[in-house]
Order: sequence, then structure tokens, then C-alpha cells
Amino acid sequence: METNPCFPRFGKGGVGIIHTGLYVATKSAKNELLFDSKEDWIGQSASTPEVVVVLDGKVWTPQSLPPGFDKSKSVVVSFEKKKICFYDYVQMNGGYYERDYEN
Repeated sequence: METNPCFPRFGKGGVGIIHTGLYVATKSAKNELLFDSKEDWIGQSASTPEVVVVLDGKVWTPQSLPPGFDKSKSVVVSFEKKKICFYDYVQMNGGYYERDYEN
């Protein structure tokens, strides 16, 4: 993930694409995922590291994964202080976006 830098698709808007329908906000003061057809997810402060798993359009913490969790159908997103890393197990690819937020 950390060897594949990505660049926000929507320029100065600070939104990066993970895959069709799932995006990450790179300029938000919070850890934030955006969905095309579902309610957006807002996590902790951007300065707080956080890992989440996206499965069937729902965001899960690693501690709360559902019974029968199948990693091959998920996307893992790691919000770090200076980067947002992701790996899409469905498409078997990943990368990272540099964070650009104000403290």
C-alpha cells in the first residue's frame, strides 16, 4: 500500500477514490469515508490513527467484524497522521493518499 501513491481525483476538493462508490476525504478534520448511495462515515479526529473495514457498504472496526467475515469481500482503510492507506481485497489493489488537513 505504501508504495502506490494516489492523487485526489477531484483536485482541490480533497476527495480520493478507493473504488467506484467509495471515496476518502483527504482534507477533512476527521477520518471520513464517502459513499455514492449510502450515508457517509465520519470517524475520529484526523490526527488520531484509525483502521476500519468496509464490507457490503458498511464500515466496521476490526473489533466488531460480523460472524463469518470474508476478507476477500472487503476494503481495509488505515487513517494515519500523514497518509490514508487502503487495500481493496475485491480488486486486489491498494495505495495511499497524502493527508492535507489543518490541525
